[in-house]
Amino acid sequence: MLWIALYLPQLPLDLAYRRWPEALHDSLQSVPLAVTQARRIGWANPCAQAAGIVPGMPESAAHARLASIVLLPRDAALETDAVIEAALWTLHFTPLVTLLGQGLLMEVSGSLRLFGGLEALLRHIRGGVLELGFTPQMASAPTAAAAWILARQADGLHGDHVGFAALLDRLPVTLLASVQAHLDTLLAIGCQKIGQLRQLPRHGITRRFGKQVLQELDRAFGAEPEVHEWYAPAENFSARMELAARVDTAEAVMHAARRMLLQMTGWLVARHSAVRQFSLLLHHETVRVREKRTTTLPILLASASRDLGHLHLLLQEHLGKVDWSSSVIELGLQADLVELLAAPNTELFPAPLSQAESIGRLVERLASRLGQDAIYRLAVAGDHRPERCSVAGACAASARRVRAVVPAFAARPAWLLDEPLPLMVRQHKPFYQSVLTLLAGPERIEAGWWDDGLATRDYFIACNEGHLLLWVYRERQGVHVMEGGWFLHGYFS
Repeated sequence: MLWIALYLPQLPLDLAYRRWPEALHDSLQSVPLAVTQARRIGWANPCAQAAGIVPGMPESAAHARLASIVLLPRDAALETDAVIEAALWTLHFTPLVTLLGQGLLMEVSGSLRLFGGLEALLRHIRGGVLELGFTPQMASAPTAAAAWILARQADGLHGDHVGFAALLDRLPVTLLASVQAHLDTLLAIGCQKIGQLRQLPRHGITRRFGKQVLQELDRAFGAEPEVHEWYAPAENFSARMELAARVDTAEAVMHAARRMLLQMTGWLVARHSAVRQFSLLLHHETVRVREKRTTTLPILLASASRDLGHLHLLLQEHLGKVDWSSSVIELGLQADLVELLAAPNTELFPAPLSQAESIGRLVERLASRLGQDAIYRLAVAGDHRPERCSVAGACAASARRVRAVVPAFAARPAWLLDEPLPLMVRQHKPFYQSVLTLLAGPERIEAGWWDDGLATRDYFIACNEGHLLLWVYRERQGVHVMEGGWFLHGYFS
């Protein structure tokens, strides 16, 4: 087994920063900011630390030292939601995720080959966590407890099956949760490292500190099995994000909305599903308009998808058409229509289905930019006459694909003339640039008696001396029969 631990040491500060638009992050770094817990400093940014603000300091002492410091209370519920956001992203890579206080654990032994090895997998996970606005510390080890201890110590500590025990022995004993109540005693006897604690008699450790210490050690070093509760995503997806500043540009909204897209795509992967319709909710400020106003952007897809890049482009196209006369103070994202999705085909050569998906994505982007009514497609009509067997209609991306019953026509050209062209007859054969040779046919059509558009024709595939394939027909009754009755109706490519 191989475990990756994701620890978020600055989660309260990260939550304070990521509510602000990205354009303001650099200027906020020069503002002294600290998050408090029980009226004491818990986390301080570099600017506050440079002024002497340290964790554990009372709020009154922090204000006395730096009057301009901004103090924010810790929000435990918001931190729990943030860890769930990170978990939804990691579901892209493994379904075996368990939540902890300020982080999570992932069992990834079955995902290494799929994502190109441990280094590539760590890079993918880190990129998404950073995009969510969190600062990660990541480590890996053969046991979950060992990976969690390594991640809490520093970023980038990775131990294999052979060397992880020696790596753990060099770490401070303060990283063990079970010895926090006995730290003074351990430090007084010179037990500062985990390896030193392991050298103490096990019976004495149990008698003086309790059996929880040995249990934590045994789980970390693989001597005792671990039991985990796997994270299960909710049945429906809905996310919201409150912004600390008013936003009135598509770029700023897209930056925040992409974080919710990261969560939604992870939720879809975990549920083996794809989204056919999702909605972005823009909640506007109520100070000037004095009433709640929400702009809903429904994004409709021709075929269900969970591709992050594709959903990002569609959402970007829709945001480009929003009226930004009223600022946005909160965002929401919800999956409206979800379908089960089979695993992707990994064939060597693209199949017709793969090509159809590419065309469908092009239609979705065009419809997002130009509108649903600006895209047309051909549909089969219940008529055998070539000029009336197809109709053009609006290509609604939200319409489900219905398998139409297509008549079993013979070979027909893709290029039909608006009006059939009468042909001369030479040597009792139709003539177009040269005497035509009939290659196939006839295909007899008798239709249209119900709408006074009677057509009685025999169609042929013909070829002239220039090797041009033509679609011609001969009238079987009417005035044109006396004149030869041959017409050119289309060209084969």
